[in-house]
Amino acid sequence: MSRTTPRLYYERLVVPNFEDYLEMPSDIRLGFNTVLPAFQLSEVMYIFYQDEDASKIAQWPDATDFKKHLTDREPYFLTIQSLATAYKHLRLTNALYEVGSPGALWSLTLPRENFDLESSWSDERPRGDVIVQRRDGTRASLTAALTAVIEKLWPSVLPPED
Repeated sequence: MSRTTPRLYYERLVVPNFEDYLEMPSDIRLGFNTVLPAFQLSEVMYIFYQDEDASKIAQWPDATDFKKHLTDREPYFLTIQSLATAYKHLRLTNALYEVGSPGALWSLTLPRENFDLESSWSDERPRGDVIVQRRDGTRASLTAALTAVIEKLWPSVLPPED
């Protein structure tokens, strides 16, 4: 039985979810299915090398410092982290939004506190992709954020494996 290394996690979970998302970038379900492992890889990598080869993470005293490093290298990492955290705390009964029936979530607003979501739902799928409004009011394309993190950041951060 083989172990799940960070690179294997990237190749078998992160990349295939991203490829699925790119086929339908207006589908928030596929977006969240991509965001979660793209962010979680930071913890997978840190914990794996903490146990297997601490020299590869020695410059970061803890996982939080490693995540700050990832954000410094690629600011979109913070967008992915925020979305992963928001999804983890998503509650459909929240007073900020109401969902009468399944539909396409095409816009997310991440307010300043409590990770509540303000969202726009529609029964019609928009063309394009999900737009994320950041705390500072700027908007970001989920596709752009995922592309930056998955295709640029992770390949430059993951150490080679035998």
